[in-house]
Amino acid sequence: MEKLFETSIIKGFVLSYSHTEKGPELIYTFPYYKKQEAKSNEDSNINERNEIILTQQEFMKITIKNLSLVLTDEIISSEGEEKPQYFCIIPFPDFFLTAITYYHYINGNVIAFSVLVHENDRNFLYKNHNGIKKIIIEFFKKFDKILAQNFISQEEAHPYFENLLIQLKELENQKLDPAIADRKMKIILAGLDDSGKTSFLLTVDRKFSKLMNIKPTAGAKVQSIQALGATLFIWDLGGQRKYLAKYLTKSSIYLYESDLIFYFIDIKNRERFDESLDYLRRIHKILYKELNQDTPIVYIFSKGDIDIIDTREIKQNIKYLKFKIKDIINKKKFRTHVTSIFEITTVLRAFSEGIKKLSFNRKLINYNLKKFSRKINAYITLLLSNDGLILSNYYSTQIKPKEIIQDVLEITAPQFTIIYKIFYKFKALNKEQAIFEVANSIFLIKRTKILGQDIFILFVLNNLNKQNKINILLPEFLDRIKSLLTTYI
Repeated sequence: MEKLFETSIIKGFVLSYSHTEKGPELIYTFPYYKKQEAKSNEDSNINERNEIILTQQEFMKITIKNLSLVLTDEIISSEGEEKPQYFCIIPFPDFFLTAITYYHYINGNVIAFSVLVHENDRNFLYKNHNGIKKIIIEFFKKFDKILAQNFISQEEAHPYFENLLIQLKELENQKLDPAIADRKMKIILAGLDDSGKTSFLLTVDRKFSKLMNIKPTAGAKVQSIQALGATLFIWDLGGQRKYLAKYLTKSSIYLYESDLIFYFIDIKNRERFDESLDYLRRIHKILYKELNQDTPIVYIFSKGDIDIIDTREIKQNIKYLKFKIKDIINKKKFRTHVTSIFEITTVLRAFSEGIKKLSFNRKLINYNLKKFSRKINAYITLLLSNDGLILSNYYSTQIKPKEIIQDVLEITAPQFTIIYKIFYKFKALNKEQAIFEVANSIFLIKRTKILGQDIFILFVLNNLNKQNKINILLPEFLDRIKSLLTTYI
């Protein structure tokens, strides 16, 4: 197996176990851990044969960091609790490594399995995560039957993991294309002409001065915007009829390897609904039948301005579109967003929903936020970026009607960060928090920094007595999710 690691982007495997009594246990490491102490200089954990050289203690640090993301004092004892079956990407900067880690349960305890690569090769994990996930899941469907009985020795486990590495190397060899080596998030804005695509993008990018007299996008326009410390490449596909056929016939250029699609329909223009839905149907067919890619789609009902949104006509239009989209995508559950460029919060919420779909670590962040929120007994907790994008959310089962309250709060949440920053700018606040009383609830918003980036946390509480508990538990929660936010998208 050592020879395989030498010629592979993949540098090692680590399998750890969270025993209820003994605590975190390091079970398997491939290659086997070294007895000598690793050097402290940069890249010293990679030797001249292109192998990682980590000691048992260093592998144990990886184990502890992995398991700390899913273990709390209640996870094992809570009956009926959702079991963590997650993938995430975690950096280990002390060892110049990055891992894709898979969590699942065996005999009531968590198994954490990591595939390690050099941090300079982390794009391989992002670019190929779907293929890697499939291979790992299939591997553990078989290997779990062995683990359920007892842990076999490192020597006995060796051939199983060698075969896993061979499968991953096959995927690696298929994808070693210099043209796509760099990590690029490809986001597509699709829909008919005059459906609000360009206005949506300008609103997100805060270029309000350019919203007047917008000209139709001629063909495909590619540009980039900054969000959450990452560069997102936006393909704004002009919707004039003369261009639509080209996007579909040359889908290998326009739709291939897209990470996310925003699909726009003008909810005021009923005359073009059938045309728009037919275009969506053809895109959906190409994605799933020809390109074999499960690209998430966020459905945008644009131009839902406040003066028309509650009219009977618009409500009927929305109902009709939802029915037709459900028939096209053949899914019971999907999200639609009614947006208006005159209400930036509706645009930001829709954009947030899309960004969350890009996040490989979203589910594990949500899991930790839920645990934290339950400990402090919060009704609602929202984790927001400095730009007002919602990264994660938690809603107590006591909140009813949940969907209506979620809609209202997620649309207004960015306003709280704006108000906070305004007060702070004019020195009306001298602390890293603000408190608002709304009806019978307390809105507590805290600002903190994670890796140099401002992060806001909005709590909805029934009283301020919980503030002390929040102050005590918040640092631990932030420390747990810090690595997950580093590799959010």
